[in-house]
Amino acid sequence: MSGKDLRNFLYLNGISQDEAAKLLGVKRQTINNWCNKEDLKGNILTKAKFIIDHFSAKISETNISGVVINGNAKDVDKKNDQRKFYSDSPDVLRAQIEVLDERIKEKDAQIKEKDAQIKEKDAQISKLLEILNKK
Repeated sequence: MSGKDLRNFLYLNGISQDEAAKLLGVKRQTINNWCNKEDLKGNILTKAKFIIDHFSAKISETNISGVVINGNAKDVDKKNDQRKFYSDSPDVLRAQIEVLDERIKEKDAQIKEKDAQIKEKDAQISKLLEILNKK
């Protein structure tokens, strides 16, 4: 992943360098330096992926050729940019897969919790039916 990928992600999603810096607890200038790097490696790459993961909720859809991020072609204002940005970067795609895997795990946990609640309610209903049948 290059600094240009990070810069494009921030820009096209209307995320300021200040917001990214606050998320990581670093200075805005640090984020700016990362955005100007040719290749992000090691700890910097990990933190850049964290930024992308954190703000991935803004990504509207994913397709086979890459991550699609919506913006606005009619308006040059970066907050309303509706152009589409495709990233085939394996790092970006891997980060998106990890986010989706986490969501799947959360949903599975919620399903298990609901199943347990349903079993509990079924047991209560059975007890009530037994009581009604005895009378």
